[in-house]
Amino acid sequence: MPSIEPFRFLHTGDLHLDSPFQGVSAEAPASLLDVLRAATTDAWRNVVRLAIEERVDFAVVAGDVFEGRSPTLLGQTRFRDGLAELAAAGIPSVVVHGNHDPLDGRSWAPSLVFPDACRRLGARGVESQAIVRGGREIARVYGRSYDRPAVTENLVAGFHRDPDVPFAVGLLHANVGDRPGHGNYAPCSIEDLGAAGMDYWALGHIHRPGVISVDPLAIYCGIPQGRDPGETGPRGCYLVDVAADGRPAARFVACDVVRWQHLEIVIDQLTDDDQLQRRSLAALAEATEAADGRALVARVHLIGRGGLHASLRRPGYTDDLRALLNEQLPAAPLAWVESIRNETRPAVDLAARRGAPDFIGDFLGTADAARRAERSTDPDEHARWAEVLRGAVAPLFDGSPRGRRFLHDARPSDSALSGALLDAAQALALDSLLGAEEER
Repeated sequence: MPSIEPFRFLHTGDLHLDSPFQGVSAEAPASLLDVLRAATTDAWRNVVRLAIEERVDFAVVAGDVFEGRSPTLLGQTRFRDGLAELAAAGIPSVVVHGNHDPLDGRSWAPSLVFPDACRRLGARGVESQAIVRGGREIARVYGRSYDRPAVTENLVAGFHRDPDVPFAVGLLHANVGDRPGHGNYAPCSIEDLGAAGMDYWALGHIHRPGVISVDPLAIYCGIPQGRDPGETGPRGCYLVDVAADGRPAARFVACDVVRWQHLEIVIDQLTDDDQLQRRSLAALAEATEAADGRALVARVHLIGRGGLHASLRRPGYTDDLRALLNEQLPAAPLAWVESIRNETRPAVDLAARRGAPDFIGDFLGTADAARRAERSTDPDEHARWAEVLRGAVAPLFDGSPRGRRFLHDARPSDSALSGALLDAAQALALDSLLGAEEER
């Protein structure tokens, strides 16, 4: 293997520059809406600024630069301008396309001239780009773009390291290991990545950043800017340092301008509305500080058991609480409560009520039996309870549009029926049964 000259590069992708934000209503403060509209392009600017400040030797972009196959002029211009800034700083870039911006679309308008220092890799096969510093090749980037939105073949099979390459980077938009919740595009395995001989895999498609393999080092850079309440926590890109021994070391750097956060407030020890407001404001203040000057959009989950559960069930209570919290949040840094979800449970000693000689005791015993059936090694018991549970929810799918929407149009698995869905059903039933007890 040729000798290694230490160098540094930046790995980003999934910019989704034309992506609309979801989960924020028009009632949000105008100042927050302004920040959100520009958030994806501002995050891209932060990525570019980081590359320049860190004096990286090159940058790679792992697909889905744009949200759609016909990106806006603004999105394309912002991306081109960022590449031009990199080029002006002496930083070449290599880009591949993903399922959102495949090469059969108009992702690269001919009226926009991209810098010569940017290389877009094609879709007909794996292409490569040598990275040269001081007249000597320090690395080679191998990659392949999508030619259509749904690429279902294993593109990694076409990646092969050349023998004279000092350091090989694989650049691809792919679903490694058939990760659930994401389109299974360019599907492959960790073993496939290892067989290609790359030293580092710069992956795109999965929006949560993270290392998926150590040998070879394979990383999803994630999306630089979360776009909805499902994309919580820090978002950014990776800086990768390659030492003289050829070992890469990566570190994540947050580049987002708006931070989405889910906050859990436990009501168990709270006795009145004022305590709940104070606890919520304290949690919001802590999350705002952790966001390090970024705007914060929070979804509050009220959990636990306690006397406040009855108040929280009153019509309009959580809407009023949300309005009161938003009135008390400081204007800077920006913070806003997007919604409040009441997931609390009634104050009841479940251990004492289980086995009691009454209807509630029988009900809890039946729910527990259903959970045990899911874990049972007796196939007959498992099948019997699964059939009971499926029959119980069938009317929601077969005759209720609202039920189908609530369950996201997907029939739940047996494990889901005896898991979170059964927990929620038990809580609702207990609310009704305990309420009936109090009325007697």
